[in-house]
Amino acid sequence: MDRRVPLFDIESAKLTHAGHVNPDSTWTMPVHSHTVWEFVYFERGSGRIELPGGTLSPQPYHLVVYPPGLPHAESANPMDPEETTFLVVDVKGSPPAGAHLLLPDIHGDIAWLCQRILAEFRALGATPLAETYTRAFLLLVERVWGRGVPIRHDSVDIAVQFLHTNYSTDITLDDLAGAACVSRTYLAHSFRSRLGISPLRYLQQVRIETAKHLLATTLTPIHVIATGVGFADPLYFSRAFKTATGLSPKAFRQRANMTTTSIFSAVESISANKEPGV
Repeated sequence: MDRRVPLFDIESAKLTHAGHVNPDSTWTMPVHSHTVWEFVYFERGSGRIELPGGTLSPQPYHLVVYPPGLPHAESANPMDPEETTFLVVDVKGSPPAGAHLLLPDIHGDIAWLCQRILAEFRALGATPLAETYTRAFLLLVERVWGRGVPIRHDSVDIAVQFLHTNYSTDITLDDLAGAACVSRTYLAHSFRSRLGISPLRYLQQVRIETAKHLLATTLTPIHVIATGVGFADPLYFSRAFKTATGLSPKAFRQRANMTTTSIFSAVESISANKEPGV
């Protein structure tokens, strides 16, 4: 059981803004601070952040955390400007003593939540669903802080994040090795040593897990999901999916439908009973 003292008052959290910043080699932001929390997720590129206690150099798949009142200045790497998603959250709380403000996104969970929050906020604003995603995001930040996960960003970390970001494309071991700037042999050995699985088998797992999510939460045709998650042959996708889950994609969707319907009914019920100003 997780007995750590919560860092955020989750129930007080309110999403005030979410946005996306495209690469700009000339981009700079002079020293400033906020009255609320700001979180910046680096999707691509790199940057430089000046803090009172030193300098941060965020890379892809890093989350930068700015607590309220923290002065900071930002600038892009002109040779590799960043592309980021940012969230602004009004929530009571404080970082743990000595906490690093640059957090790793080892399995892509932070990226997924940032994408969901941004999409919902752009479409409908700070809806109950956007707020639910935001609370989950804060809980995940607490967990990463609590575990004290270091920023390694070595070849395996880069390969894992490359797979989570590019799973829908045709990826080879050469592609992964190139992204991580190491040899095929070194990457294959390091990857298996740490994760107990080959890089391409891990890729298949990512594709299957993504397909499961899409089958359970959308009405997208199965053949479209297959190609969308990186399977060129829908028949091969069906065989691989059944091997991994014990169910065909169609049967999985049918079984998941009842659970999904129940979840949305519960959310709608909570929203309907939540009066403005309460």
